[in-house]
Amino acid sequence: MPSSIEALKQAVELEQQALDQYIIAMDNAVHEETKQTLTAYADDKQQKIDTLSWMIMAESGDLEKEESTPQNGGEKLAAGKCPFSKGELKEMGFDMSKSTFGDEHFKS
Repeated sequence: MPSSIEALKQAVELEQQALDQYIIAMDNAVHEETKQTLTAYADDKQQKIDTLSWMIMAESGDLEKEESTPQNGGEKLAAGKCPFSKGELKEMGFDMSKSTFGDEHFKS
């Protein structure tokens, strides 16, 4: 019987394969609406991959215990944690799918 960590790692691999296919389709789409929809799908898929990665770290005991008091953005940044989610960055006008560090940053 596979462990939760093994199952989550396999889920990340499958999600990454789907993301790769969305990107291929997006790059080759003819219609702008299709490209926009695929961009939204790819963003959502990347967020799921990130979440699954955090779950793997939590299950393996690699995450620090969070303090019970909520942190503001400055405190998170001082603690080495990004205070923004991809959704918040997108609302601010940053398109993370076109970032200079590329998708290799997120691959395991």
